[in-house]
Amino acid sequence: MIYVNATNCDTYPMVRAWIENSTMKKVAVILALMLLAAAGVSGQPVLLPSNIAQFASSMTDLPHEPLTVRGRIYVPAHSSLLVRDESTRFDFSVTLAVQNTSDKRTLVIERIDFFNVDGQPIEKYLSRPIALKPYGAIQIVVAERDLRGGLGANFIVDWSSTETIDEPYVEAVMIGGPGTTGISFASVGRKVGR
Repeated sequence: MIYVNATNCDTYPMVRAWIENSTMKKVAVILALMLLAAAGVSGQPVLLPSNIAQFASSMTDLPHEPLTVRGRIYVPAHSSLLVRDESTRFDFSVTLAVQNTSDKRTLVIERIDFFNVDGQPIEKYLSRPIALKPYGAIQIVVAERDLRGGLGANFIVDWSSTETIDEPYVEAVMIGGPGTTGISFASVGRKVGR
């Protein structure tokens, strides 16, 4: 280990070069971190959550203008249903589809939360808002083996826009059934107060 002070910097020119280079590295790292932070604030996140990363082509940068129009959609999601004599339960996978119905405007999705039969939140699918291009869409899948929702699960989707926009189309599609029997059905979201 070489200890550096004012007297031996001149003695060891390579040490002086390393110190100068080290300072430049520190400056470069700080600038890179500032650029990454700025990208996260002003645009789309650098890393998308894994559950929606495959829909990156449907997304765009978050708008810089204030979000003045807001809405909330409630979507029943039947991850399990009682059938026959109420002692038989069928479990389903649930696919939540969120679609921007506007042909011109960006739709910001601020929140997608999954609630169980008791009304308790069990999963937050977005860590930050995302923006969908016109006619863009994303999907969230709850696996058939995920029984946390119970018999009365639901999603809440909060959305916003910089100006008046057609409301998004949001639905849950349930697929499953016992053995080789296949059952599928859909549940359309409903506008609720926010």
